[in-house]
Amino acid sequence: MTSMDETSKPSDTSRRSVLDTALKSVAGFSARSVELFKKIAELSLLRTGPLEVDVKTQADTIKFLNEVLCCEVENIREQWESKMEEKEDVDLLFVETSNAVSYVQETLHFFVPVLKWILVKTSM
Repeated sequence: MTSMDETSKPSDTSRRSVLDTALKSVAGFSARSVELFKKIAELSLLRTGPLEVDVKTQADTIKFLNEVLCCEVENIREQWESKMEEKEDVDLLFVETSNAVSYVQETLHFFVPVLKWILVKTSM
C-alpha cells in the first residue's frame, strides 16, 4: 500500500505541475497582450504630429493584432493540452483559456474611445 501511495503522489505532483505551468503560460501571455494594448493606447494619445495613416487603418491594424493575440492564446492552450492526460485538467485549461481570450478581446472595446479621440484630434 505504501508503494502505491508513493507512486501516485509524484504523478499527481507532476500532473499538477503541468497544469500550473500551462495556466501560468496562458495567464502570462494574455496579461502581456493587455499590457501591449494599454501601451499602444498611451502612445496613440501622446502622439503630437500628423498621423502617418488614417484612423480606419489604425483601427483595422489594432483589430488584426487583437485577433492574432487571441489565436496565440489558443495555440498556447493546444500545446499544453497535448501534454495533459486527465480530462479534468484539459477542461480547466480550456475554461481558463476562454476567459483569457475574453480579456484580450475586451481590450479592443476599450480602445474605441482612444480611436475616437484620435479622430477628433486629427479633424481639428
